[in-house]
Amino acid sequence: MPYTNNWEEKGLYRKFTGTINGVEILEANLKLHVDARFNKIKYVINDFTEVSDLRVETKHTNAYAASDKVISDRMRGLKIAIVVTTELQITLAKAYLEQMKDSNFRCEIFTNLDDAYKWAAA
Repeated sequence: MPYTNNWEEKGLYRKFTGTINGVEILEANLKLHVDARFNKIKYVINDFTEVSDLRVETKHTNAYAASDKVISDRMRGLKIAIVVTTELQITLAKAYLEQMKDSNFRCEIFTNLDDAYKWAAA
């Protein structure tokens, strides 16, 4: 499995590892949206720092944003932190944020986990 969900008191920490493709991320998101715990959280931290091969294109970020925008009407104010370190990861994260700018989610990009947690807890 290319990701693990670690449910925390107020949020979810998702760690992606190894080789991951765009469909796997979309499936992870869709599973998350139907999990009863999802309705009670305040943040999701998506950690891509241990991904060695990211096979994602902008068309995938379009799909993530489309499904997340629908959920954002129900989960107003949910914070989505994306922790990325490579140029490709940052480019794709920026594409997702651009598409989410008019949603009810608050989305930010970070290059380290500590900063992501500080923002999510604020």
